Amino acid sequence: MNTHPETTNSSKKGIFILTVILLFAVGICLIVNYSIDHSFNWSLYPAGALMVVWATIAPLMMMKKYRVLGLFCGLTITLIPFLFLIQWLNPVKGWLMPLALPIALVFLSALAISLLAFSYLQNKRYAKAFAIFMFGVVANVAVGKIVNGFLDHNNVEDISRTYTLSVSALLTLLFIVAGYVGAGKANK
Repeated sequence: MNTHPETTNSSKKGIFILTVILLFAVGICLIVNYSIDHSFNWSLYPAGALMVVWATIAPLMMMKKYRVLGLFCGLTITLIPFLFLIQWLNPVKGWLMPLALPIALVFLSALAISLLAFSYLQNKRYAKAFAIFMFGVVANVAVGKIVNGFLDHNNVEDISRTYTLSVSALLTLLFIVAGYVGAGKANK
C-alpha cells in the first residue's frame, strides 16, 4: 500500500522526463551522424554515455530504499560496457585492459568505500575525510602506478600529482580534526 501517492507520481514523471530528454538527445546525435556520414560512428559515444547517465540517475528517482546502492550498481553495470564500446569505436586498440579497466575499477572501489563511509559513519566530517583520502591519495597513487606500468615507466613524475597528494592529505587531516572537534562539542 502506498501512503504517499504524490511521491510515486512525481518520481514516475521525473523518470519519464529524464528518459524522454536523454532519448531525444540520443536521437538527435544518431540522426545528425547518419545524415552526415551515412553510418553510426561518433554518435555512439554520446549515446553510450547517456545510457550510463540514465542508469546512474534513474535508480535515485525510482527507488525509495537503497538509492545509493542503485546509483552505484547502475554506474558499475554500464561503465564497463561503455569502456568496451569506446575501445571498439576507437582506432587505437590495446588500452582497455591494461589502462582503462584498472583505472575504472580503482575509482569504482574508491566510490563504493566512500559511499559506505557516508552511509555508516555518524560524523559526516570523518566520511568526507575518508572520501578525500580514498580519491585524492589512494586512487591517485594507484592511477599513477597503472599509468606508469602502461607507459613502461616513461611517465615523468609530474608536479600536479604531488600537489594533489599534498592537498588531499592536508584536507583529510583538516576534516579529521574538524570531525574530532565537532564530536567533542556534541558530547558536551
